[in-house]
Amino acid sequence: MNRLKNSYTTLAVVALSALISLPLDATRRSSVDAGVLASEIHTTTQDFTTLEVDLAAPAPAPAPKTSKHKRARVKSSGKHRRSHSGYASRRRSGGSGYTYERMEVAESTPSLIKSVVDHGQELLGLRYRTSGVAKWPLDCSGFVSYIYSLEGIKIPRSSGGLSVYADRISDPQPGDLLFFKGRNRGAGRVGHVALVISNEDGNIKMIHSSNSRGIVIESLKDSQYFSSRYLGAGRLPEVKEHWQDIPTTPTSLE
Repeated sequence: MNRLKNSYTTLAVVALSALISLPLDATRRSSVDAGVLASEIHTTTQDFTTLEVDLAAPAPAPAPKTSKHKRARVKSSGKHRRSHSGYASRRRSGGSGYTYERMEVAESTPSLIKSVVDHGQELLGLRYRTSGVAKWPLDCSGFVSYIYSLEGIKIPRSSGGLSVYADRISDPQPGDLLFFKGRNRGAGRVGHVALVISNEDGNIKMIHSSNSRGIVIESLKDSQYFSSRYLGAGRLPEVKEHWQDIPTTPTSLE
C-alpha cells in the first residue's frame, strides 16, 4: 500500500518538473492538464487511504449460536431424568408380593416408630453388601439395628440375639420385629428378621434386607417363602412404652 502511494507522489513531482522546463505558453496550456493530474493523484491517494483504513478495521464478531445448544442441554437433562424413572420402574415388584415403593405409616403410630420406619424406607433398594451407609453390613439384622441406632437405640446385631432380646408379642405393630427360620426350614432356629411397617386386620407389611433383592417391603401373607418360615414376633424393650395399649404375651418362638 505504501509503495503505491509513493509511486503516485513521484509521478506528481515529475509532472511538475516538466511544467517548469516548458515555455510560458506551453506552461499555461499544460497547467490545466497538470491540475487535473494532481487532482486525480490526490483522489487516488484518498481512495488508497480509505481502503487501508477499511482493511485495518477488525471484522465483526460472529453471532452467538445459543438456541441449538440450549435445546441440546434440555434434551439431555430430560433423558437423564427418564433414565432414573426407568430404573425405578424396573425395581418395582410387578405383582410378586414385594415392592421398593414407600408406604404411608398409620397416623396412630408413635413418632419414634415413624422415624425408625422412615429411616428404613430411605434405604429401599440398597444391597447390603454394597450399601456403604453403615459401619457394618446391612444384612437382615444389621439393617434393623442400624435404623434403630439412628434414634439412639442400641440393640443386638444378629437375628438370634434380637429374638432373645425382644419380648414376645401376638399382635405385631409398626416397629416390631418378625422372626423367621433360615433357608433350612428343618433347623428350627431363627435365621432372619424383619421390621413391621403396618398391620391391617392381620395383613402384615414388613421391610427387611433380602439377599437377592436388597432392602424391600413385602407382604407376609403373600410370600409363601416367609409365611412358611414364620416363627413369631417380638417387641424391643425400648419400644414397649410407646405401645402401652397393645398387650404382649409371653409366648415363645416355635
